[in-house]
Amino acid sequence: MIASEGGNAAFLRAADPMGVRNGAIRELTLELDNADELFVARGPDVECGLPPLPSGIDQIRSELSSHSLRTAVATVIVLPRARFRPDLARDITKAISRYCETGIKNADNELRALRREGLRWTLFGCVVFAVFVYISERVLAASIPYFIRDFFGNGLFLVIAWVALWYPIDTLFYSGRPYRQERNVLRVIHGMEIVVRAGD
Repeated sequence: MIASEGGNAAFLRAADPMGVRNGAIRELTLELDNADELFVARGPDVECGLPPLPSGIDQIRSELSSHSLRTAVATVIVLPRARFRPDLARDITKAISRYCETGIKNADNELRALRREGLRWTLFGCVVFAVFVYISERVLAASIPYFIRDFFGNGLFLVIAWVALWYPIDTLFYSGRPYRQERNVLRVIHGMEIVVRAGD
């Protein structure tokens, strides 16, 4: 599980061995039974009263998603002494880097697809908007009963006009937010310092 050091998970170090100096650094401690649990969920152990746990990387992502991404992050991975080796930090760092690079690439692809979709529908939406605004004005200028002019001219046709623009606007400006957040979290994970140590 992830635990925050120092109560609020942010503390100052005058000389930090992991490269962050004269600034705040959030440290996460991740306790695993083996290195593969960084990417594989841990199954339940009912006899010991333990529920299933998400993978270590998912725990890190969840923790980072709920806090500001502007603070530097360091992760300490604690393994049983029997499964610890000095060069494990290098291998874990390489695996995390590849994981993040793949995730960032996927997020970029999704954002590009949304941008194409939004631009394609923007043209259609603008045409529909212009057509129904024109129809609305023609209805308002027509010599028909007031309630009919008001219902169609100031109501239905204007609603249709704005609805036609809503989908491309939503696609261009709002639908990509989860992918941008995902990309930002992965960039932080990609750049964070990783220390692996044996448990007591």
